[in-house]
This record gives sequence, C-alpha cells and structure tokens, in this order.
Amino acid sequence: MLKFKGSIKISGDKSISHRALILSAMSVGKSKITNLLESDDVMSTMKILKHLGIKIFREGNNWIVYGNGSNGFIEPDKPLDCGNSGTTARLMIGAVSSNPINCSFIGDNSLSKRSMSRVTQHLEKIGSEVFLTRKDYLPLMINGSDKLLPSIHKIQKASAQIKSALILAAINIHGKTKIIENIPTRDHTERLLKFLGVKFKIKKLRNRSTQIELDGPYEIKSKNIEVAGDPSSASFFVVGALIVPNSKVTLKNIMLNPSRIAFLKILKQMGGKLKIKKTRKICGEEVGNISAEYSQLKGVIIPSSLSSFLIDEYPILAIAASQARGKTVMKGLSELRHKESDRINSILFNFKKLGINITEKNDNLSIYGKKLKVDKNLIIKSFNDHRIAMSFSILNILFQNKLKIDNQKCIAISYPDFKKHLNYLLKKTNG
Repeated sequence: MLKFKGSIKISGDKSISHRALILSAMSVGKSKITNLLESDDVMSTMKILKHLGIKIFREGNNWIVYGNGSNGFIEPDKPLDCGNSGTTARLMIGAVSSNPINCSFIGDNSLSKRSMSRVTQHLEKIGSEVFLTRKDYLPLMINGSDKLLPSIHKIQKASAQIKSALILAAINIHGKTKIIENIPTRDHTERLLKFLGVKFKIKKLRNRSTQIELDGPYEIKSKNIEVAGDPSSASFFVVGALIVPNSKVTLKNIMLNPSRIAFLKILKQMGGKLKIKKTRKICGEEVGNISAEYSQLKGVIIPSSLSSFLIDEYPILAIAASQARGKTVMKGLSELRHKESDRINSILFNFKKLGINITEKNDNLSIYGKKLKVDKNLIIKSFNDHRIAMSFSILNILFQNKLKIDNQKCIAISYPDFKKHLNYLLKKTNG
C-alpha cells in the first residue's frame, strides 16, 4: 500500500500568475515575477501579451516583463490564441477593450463552447464593438477604444473573471467606473492593484452587495511580484492525506486568501485533521503552511452560498465525500456546467462507473460515501478537464492504480508538476 508522507512547496497560484503578467504588462517599467506558474493556461496569457507588443522573457527562475502602460498594447498581426484558458480569454478581452486596437480571439474546442457574452455584454454597453460566434462564443473580434464610457456594471452571475475583466478595462477609461457584485468572489485582482499602489474604493452596499469604484485612467508603476503557492493545487494532496490511511503531509508557501480556502473549512466540518499556520504576507496575500493527516470523514451539506468560493475544488471534494461516512450534499453547482467540462456530468459519469452512489437534481449533487474495492482496471473519462483528471488520480491511490485516466496530458493546463509532486509525496507503507 502507498501513503502520502512528507512536505512540499506547491507550484505558483494560477489565478495570480495570470494577473501578475497582465498587470505587469499594463504597468510602466520593468517587473520581475517570481514563482510564476508555467502551466499551459498561463503560457497562453503570456503569448498573447507578447503578440500585443509586451517584452517578456525568462531570467533564471524568474520572468521579466517590460510594461507599456495601461494604453500600451499594439494591434496584433494574428488571432490571439487562448488555448483552453477561460481566464486568459475573459481577462484579456477586458484588458484590450479600452485600447484603440482591433483584436480577434480564438481558443481550443473546449473553450469555444464556453460563454464569452457574460463579459462582452458589459463592454458593448460602454462602447466596445464585439462580434461573437453565434452571439456567445469564440472566435470573436473586438474593436477596442480609448473613449469607452465610464458606467455602472451590475454583475448578475458570481464570477471573478467578469469582475476582473471590467476592472482591467476600467484602468484605461476616463472617469468613474462602478462594478457591483451581489455575491462576493475571489479578490486577487483588487489585492494586486492595492499592492501596485492603484487607488480605488471598495464599498459594502445595504443589500450586502459590494461596489468597486475606479477613477481612471491610471498610470501604474511596475513592482516585482512574488506568486504564492496555489491552494487549489494543494487541495488534491490535502484530500489525498485525509483519505489514504497512515498519511500525513505539510504543504508549504500556500496562499491563504479567505476566498480560496473555503474547501479547508468544509473538510474540517467533515472531520478532517487539518492545521493552518500563517507565516507571512506577499504582494497583498496571506501565505502559510497547511498540514493534513488521515481522518475518518463524515458527510456534510455544502450550501449554495459557498459555491463561488469552491468552484475549482468541487471535484476533489466529491472524492473526499465518496470516502466519508453518510451523505454529502453539494448545492447550487450550476456554474460547474461552464468550466473546462460540465463538471457535474463528469463527476456523475465516473462515480456511476465506479459504483459510487451519486444522484443529481436541479444542479445539486448527493454523494453517499462507501468504501469500495476495484478488482479490475477501469477507464476514467477526464473529459479533457485537468481538475477531473487530478481528482481521480488521488482516488486512484486508494484503488491501487487500477483506474486508468484517459487523458493525463490535460493536467498541464493548471499543474504541470502534479505528477512529479504526487510521486514525491507517495511512500510505501509496511504491510
């Protein structure tokens, strides 16, 4: 039998890596980015910035970015390829919209089925010309302008990507842009802007919604940025340690932003033995170590109010639920249908194949935990979704590698070092 044992430093956070590159490109001067995640998604953002005239190169273990300012993108001579990355597409559409250039955006088959109108409808309202495939999808063309109108944007769908796209557009808009979100979402863009010295206001409104007010245009002075470890990547090894007997791990240098570690709260409610120790603050983000050890988990109800904070962790939480006593209910998962795969369907399909009792109703999942044995090799369908592939790679340790995941290459989208780190933490146990 194998167990998880030891400590490791997790790769850089994906969300912050995208934003560090984009905001460095929109700053004036030279930035050094340390611990940038070199995943396929982040490299898509980097390549697009290079096509927009930004000088970016590697220097040792760091990346150097020479920013051209908030109005400094040049018109690209070819379509901007976002690959599989929804973050790249939505954030870069926002960033170029307030520059007077014309761009076309393309993506792979999976990304070309994901909605872009949720961002572009806001940009069209303030003066951007956007041409979408079937009024919603990539490929799209956008005619940017440095004369976009300051406006009030009310975001109906909880989405940090929509919010960040509008913030990036507002950096080069003359006048006050107000962005109102009814449900709080990840705030990495706001924290990084504060670190870079950008003055903006955040206000809590009476109906519990949040308003962000930017008064542009801004000139951002470049700073060096260190990227903390990715908590979503850490979640796989946290759950691995909780469900595999005799396991105990410590994951170091993990970003502990409250909007990103709700999964730890859920795992604690399930009975997980977890310790979190804050160690320092870097670039506006709290950082620390997470320790986890084997635990007897129990089923819980996860309310829909937490869904915007667990969007990337539901697949690995489903794995934890499959090994817990009793029933786990995950409510309000509709946004999972718009990720790299329809993750509700991806979890359902593979759990049913394994004989795990799972039901779905109105975008709610109910999982009935049960210890199972797999006597023969079974193929797990990843649906080309990196988080599905990694989640079932963790479950595979319990099933003694009898699960054959159909596409492990897609893991490089967010965590190219996943397999190396997995192998490092796995140790043989006696008996």
